[in-house]
Amino acid sequence: MSVPDPNPASSAATPSRRRFSVGGPFTRGEWLALGGIVLGYLVIALLAVRRGPPLGWDEAVYSLRARDFAAGDPWGRYWDSFRAPGLPWVLSLFWGLGGHPTVFRAVVAGFGLLLVLVAWLLARHLFGPRSGLVAAAGVALSPPLLLSATQVWPDVPGAALGLAAVAVFVLASGGERSSWWMLAVVPAVAAATLLRFGAPLPIAVGLLVVAGWRRRMLLRYPGPAIVTALAATAAVVVILTLPGVTGGEASPLAAIAGFEGSSSSGFADYADLAHQVVGPAAVVLALVGVMAGFGWASRGDIDRGALWAAVIGGLATAVALALVLHGEVRYLAPAYPWLWAAGAPGLWRLIALIPGRARSVTVGAIVVALAATVVGLARERNRDAGREYGSTRAAALEIAAEAAGEPCLVVTARLPQVMWYSGCEAAVFNLGEVRWPELSGRAGFMLLVGGFPRQPEGELLAAYRAAAGERVLFLEGRRPAEVYLLEGDPAGG
Repeated sequence: MSVPDPNPASSAATPSRRRFSVGGPFTRGEWLALGGIVLGYLVIALLAVRRGPPLGWDEAVYSLRARDFAAGDPWGRYWDSFRAPGLPWVLSLFWGLGGHPTVFRAVVAGFGLLLVLVAWLLARHLFGPRSGLVAAAGVALSPPLLLSATQVWPDVPGAALGLAAVAVFVLASGGERSSWWMLAVVPAVAAATLLRFGAPLPIAVGLLVVAGWRRRMLLRYPGPAIVTALAATAAVVVILTLPGVTGGEASPLAAIAGFEGSSSSGFADYADLAHQVVGPAAVVLALVGVMAGFGWASRGDIDRGALWAAVIGGLATAVALALVLHGEVRYLAPAYPWLWAAGAPGLWRLIALIPGRARSVTVGAIVVALAATVVGLARERNRDAGREYGSTRAAALEIAAEAAGEPCLVVTARLPQVMWYSGCEAAVFNLGEVRWPELSGRAGFMLLVGGFPRQPEGELLAAYRAAAGERVLFLEGRRPAEVYLLEGDPAGG
């Protein structure tokens, strides 16, 4: 992918960089400002996870795998080979802190902090220290990223290490010659792939965009880039094609190819989600910065090549993700830091136009407003998820109390969440006839939760209720829940 070279006027005004540079010396004021951004992010993230909702389906899956990693047990029927094991393995290292969802969400938020810091270094190198701080603050206050970073999901962790790989490539190719520090891209790519099997796609897009931008220097000194590309590609191929590396029954590529949810409807999905994708005030602010940046770039005040690289990096990443997978806002985590890197220099120059003390007041008011918005959205998300999954958690906890620590099995459509909160094994409903697995001396339960798929309906539902024993729990609400005891093995199960 070819990206325009920096214009001569801008290049002449930019001092030559060392072969591995983060954009010049650091000042005390910059460290203080960065510390304030980090502290603000941590406070917001902790507010989001402190009273987090019950685990959702994917969150429960990764939490269960972390539990089994910590115990040294093989994974159960809740796990699939298309899921990357890196995040639950990392979470298992924190199992000694209680194995609580809040701990796991805080660990993922830690990866979000890494994403903030990498965005700072990337924008700092491209456009200078002040732009770096603007980009860091923007990433820290963007709802799509903050909300994803406070769930037990691998999207932000994969994006953080993926952007770190691209940032290393940018820094190592920023001088007059390539630096062999570029080889640090390889372990970052491998780690990102183990965290999220989809991570190589946005990484490849980012690396190609940067290579297109700096193609002349890389063609003159290709050695580090060639070795890095070959080694990173080999690492990804090994991880995605050898089941032994990830511990799955099949290779990740084969599992992903056979996954029904892998077909793409991304563009239509993101159009429906536009209010979440581009609607938040922080995202609108970044877009304003991009437009302003092109105005200053036309006058030679901003490195035009760097600006185009950041813009194309973000757009190409978003398009690539929409082409290969259905759309969820969290999947776009690798694209937003590029947007903020592109918007930062323009925003900083807009801020500089504000005179005197009004500048500090304006910046403070914007930051407070953005922080209040993202905190409010996190609370709304937690409240909605609590209504959605609260009855499942309450019913599973009731099953745990009924089982009283004895071996147990639950027939349910909400398999991973029920396994996590009840401590029982779980099996899905047979939707052809009334049948459940052999209990083998275990206490048996059936859990029905209203409104969820993969549950019996109509006459089959009535037959399941008739075949079960006593109903020990009924919960009203948005998702009514019923718990029944199982007696015997229907249909010779």
